[in-house]
Amino acid sequence: MRFVATVFAGLAALAITAAASFFAVMTLAGPHGGLLPQSMHTAVLLLAWAMILVVPIVAARWVWRRFAA
Repeated sequence: MRFVATVFAGLAALAITAAASFFAVMTLAGPHGGLLPQSMHTAVLLLAWAMILVVPIVAARWVWRRFAA
């Protein structure tokens, strides 16, 4: 049960984070997004990928530790 809950939490967090990051990146650094200067496009893209990788890991770790008690 612990493993299944952890995998489910990680996948759910991944789906939510990926969708939010996609829309944020398209708005801020997309080809038609004029909100940021050109020099910031790479930084926004790298931060979005970092969030896509980090947030699901943190959520899965939290569930794993929660079920340990």
